[in-house]
Amino acid sequence: MAKKTPRQRVIKRLDDVTSKIIRIRDGACVQCGSTENLTNGHVFSRRHHSLRWDIRGDGNCHTQCWGCNYKHSFDNYTYYKWYQDKFGVEKFEQLRSEYDQTCKRSNAELEEMYQKYFQLYKEIK
Repeated sequence: MAKKTPRQRVIKRLDDVTSKIIRIRDGACVQCGSTENLTNGHVFSRRHHSLRWDIRGDGNCHTQCWGCNYKHSFDNYTYYKWYQDKFGVEKFEQLRSEYDQTCKRSNAELEEMYQKYFQLYKEIK
């Protein structure tokens, strides 16, 4: 198996710390309330880096149990509806607009973001 590149390694660390922050912040699945098998769910796919690590309270990342997160991968209606009911259609459309923006961060920017998030995680855990 090929070794991961420095970029892949920092993205992995950033994904991990973001997930920890989100799960601490929300404490339970935002859709069903479960506290078991929690994950970091993304309203819009994490494929695009513009919102992949969006920890704003009304941002792209929210705690989901594994079941709700899995369901969202093939049927996003209930997660979209939850978001719109909680934050409003206008905020949903704004988030969608942010998702559509191209965002290419350098390795240094990703590392800086990781350091900032890691410090936040240490403060809240």
